[in-house]
Amino acid sequence: MKIGFIGLGRMGGNMVENLLDKKHDVVIFNRSPEKIAHLVKRKGKKPIASSSVSELIDKLPKQKIIWIMIKSGKPVDDMIKQLIPYLKKGDIIIDGGNSFFKDSQRRFHALKKLGIHFLDCGVSGGVSGARQGACIMAGGEKDVFRQVEPLIRDMCVKDGYGYMGLTGSGHFVKGIHNGIEYGMMGALAEGMSAIAKHEKEFKTDLKEVIKVYNHGSIIQSRLTDWLQKGMNRDYFSKISGVVPKGETEEEMAKLEKFSYMPILNKSRLMRISTRKKPSLAGKFISVMRNEFGGHGFNKK
Repeated sequence: MKIGFIGLGRMGGNMVENLLDKKHDVVIFNRSPEKIAHLVKRKGKKPIASSSVSELIDKLPKQKIIWIMIKSGKPVDDMIKQLIPYLKKGDIIIDGGNSFFKDSQRRFHALKKLGIHFLDCGVSGGVSGARQGACIMAGGEKDVFRQVEPLIRDMCVKDGYGYMGLTGSGHFVKGIHNGIEYGMMGALAEGMSAIAKHEKEFKTDLKEVIKVYNHGSIIQSRLTDWLQKGMNRDYFSKISGVVPKGETEEEMAKLEKFSYMPILNKSRLMRISTRKKPSLAGKFISVMRNEFGGHGFNKK
């Protein structure tokens, strides 16, 4: 298939390379041209570069399929406004970012009046998943999903994608996923901090603890794997224990109002508290976030 792809950040750029490996034709555009130049130099199948939204549209076939992978909120609205004048009835816009599901519902209804289709797709798996095979949760009209399903299937690990339901469901399910992720990361950080508190008493080696946790234990997961890797990297000693504010924090606060989610609430507040009082738990959370998403961290 041939697709337009806007947004070549940590996730977007790797998703494009994954699509190219699967022999799809990808027309790319990014606000920062250096990221376009980087992808054009890759080995193997190369993307088709464009220097503007209009040029990207011109290089697509009659039915346009455009994947947006940019920061949620106003940037998505602004990009859709840029695209609308160039699109026709039957064209498809896919938002793969961390948009709030109510925003996705609003965008769907506005575009539907113009005859333009819209899918909301939550993407998980971190940077490595984006490159090697992600997990995608799609919401919107089912017949539109079926049109792009081969594309989504090729972006994912086996059985790692699905149609979640009506418009907004893709980003809603991904938002809940993020809430679960907050809780799991908070629990790991809290537990490791408790062990560290008694490290001298038991002469415990934290790196040995996480190694064992990550091999055969009930809590073994991709998060324990990322935590183990991060604790063995040079930057570990330089982290301050402050968790930088993430793009999804405000969405998590909204989700807490939709259901009884005390674990999400506590884990979100744990992150916020580190900005006033850095903590070892904040350090562990920062390690995991940096490993799976390249989110960076505050130095001591």
